[in-house]
Amino acid sequence: MAYDFGSQTLGIKNPFKTEGKLRSVTGAVLIIGGVIPLLMVAGALKANPVYAYAYAILGFVLLAAGCRHLGVGIFQLFRYFVGRSVPTSLAYNRSRSEHDAAQAEQRVVLYDDKQLHAMLMGRKNATFLEPLGWIARLLHSVFPKLTFLPHPLRNLAQEMGSLAISFTAALISFLIVTFIVSTGLAGEKAQLLAMPVLSLALLIYLLKLWFSAGTAISSRKNTQLQKASGVSVPLLIALSILIPVVVGFGLDSVIPMSTEELAATIEKYGVFSAWKNLAILGFTMVLVVAGVLPGLLSRMHGVTPQTEVSEYRENLQESVHPNEIFINLENIVLANRRYKEIPNRIYRELDPKLKEQTDGKGSFDGELLIETQPRLAQEKGSEIKTAQKILPSILAQACVLLGYLFLSLLVLEVADAISLVRDATLRFTGGNLSEAHIIALFSIISSALMYCFAWMAFSAAGNILNNASHLFWGEMKFESMLMYVKAEGTFNESKFSTGMSIHDSTRSENVLVKSSITPWIITTRIYSSIFATSGVNNLETPRFLMGMTKNDDELKGIVGEIKDFLKKRESIASITNEADLQSASVIHQVNQQTRAHSSDANQGKITLKEDEDAAGYLRNNSGEEPNA
Repeated sequence: MAYDFGSQTLGIKNPFKTEGKLRSVTGAVLIIGGVIPLLMVAGALKANPVYAYAYAILGFVLLAAGCRHLGVGIFQLFRYFVGRSVPTSLAYNRSRSEHDAAQAEQRVVLYDDKQLHAMLMGRKNATFLEPLGWIARLLHSVFPKLTFLPHPLRNLAQEMGSLAISFTAALISFLIVTFIVSTGLAGEKAQLLAMPVLSLALLIYLLKLWFSAGTAISSRKNTQLQKASGVSVPLLIALSILIPVVVGFGLDSVIPMSTEELAATIEKYGVFSAWKNLAILGFTMVLVVAGVLPGLLSRMHGVTPQTEVSEYRENLQESVHPNEIFINLENIVLANRRYKEIPNRIYRELDPKLKEQTDGKGSFDGELLIETQPRLAQEKGSEIKTAQKILPSILAQACVLLGYLFLSLLVLEVADAISLVRDATLRFTGGNLSEAHIIALFSIISSALMYCFAWMAFSAAGNILNNASHLFWGEMKFESMLMYVKAEGTFNESKFSTGMSIHDSTRSENVLVKSSITPWIITTRIYSSIFATSGVNNLETPRFLMGMTKNDDELKGIVGEIKDFLKKRESIASITNEADLQSASVIHQVNQQTRAHSSDANQGKITLKEDEDAAGYLRNNSGEEPNA
């Protein structure tokens, strides 16, 4: 949508300045963190080239990440360009002056004119949909007001709930596996290897859920309510029993060494344990819940959605042409209610249909669905407080920095492993690794895996918190008037004339249209919500209709203006121009002088009354019937 500049602004300011400042600080810290290892490259190159290359790779990665974060943060601090065509319309805007804007926003509008008409007529809100999925129904049962949030916030809450339930189900499954393995039902070798392997599988599964949640939340333009459902509990329990048994007996046949030899080998070389990473993952989940939940609860608190409208219905008998009513309504009454002189949004264009019949009779009907320009509003009691927006933003930046810290440790561990193998093969054993080197290598690999999974956990948590806080900062609420007008009835034409006396110097012939009008006006004050972004399409995302309240005062004013227009109309054509009035006065004076001379010449022969009667007699005999 183009930037439509106007001297009268809508008063919409950049909502992302605080978030941009925090992201800029994170970017600056990462840039500094990237410069430090780059400065160490020259010194390390002489001592150990492996570390020199590791420092160079790490420095460039941190610099790239820092520049990206700093760029996004500074971009959010730039001037927020808001034209006079924002926010997005509820349905396709048929206003002729806004054709270009309507074409640009057509792909993101949520409703159409039929849905809006159905909402007004049925006193309902199509935005509030029934939850989809078992978990979604559970969450909406625990938090009933969750239903009345916009779809992005509902999807955010459902993703958090789905994550919590999936984590709980996975841990229950893991406890079942632990019981089966520890009691020996899966075999003796499974007691030694199954738990580390299954804990690693559990960690990978939970990390996958963690990353998918962040991706789902980032889709802010998603207008569809997402389905939230968990894994099948019976299937999960069955797999928890069968998998360790099958794996345990498989290990007995695959591993040739005895249980004692396997235990000694594990004790000697060690096996990667996922318990530390599971604890880190649990910690990141606590951070995400602590950052997101207060904002969601505050947004749900005080939400009292209404679907109320103001309605006017009456039968009017007026001497007016039907088209004049529609013209006055659209061009005067509704045009007076524009916000900052911005054209109203027409969702169903006024196209009155007159069905003329014989003898000047006919019927008519017309419809109009219109919304005034939305203006910023603030629903009391249901807004997210500033502190609840800052909290997830700060936690997000902390998770991002911790994630890159673990990434740095991972790179250094990999450098240690490469350096160990290089030194062992080239300097000490002539190409063969000693047992001590192998044990040290296994220890380094175990630490590297721990740092890798920790980096992934904090990165996913930072992504979720960044996306959630961006939703919190970006929500804007608007209010406007939505009105539906339907008028139908019949009309009948008749002619009448004035100034038909023989002594009148002017004459007015008029066609009087008598209309029987049945108007039906429904109007409401609507509250809508939109999730802004940074960039060109900052306020061109879907707008959600969140509530409708009565609009009695506005309706009373509209009806009053229409009735005043009907009362002030003139049915008889008259002269209002001063020059025409003066000319008619001169003609009237001439006629008076003529009648005076005629009266003097025929004094005593005929009276004025007899003169008028004679004129009427002649007119009747000529076949001309005067109009009354």
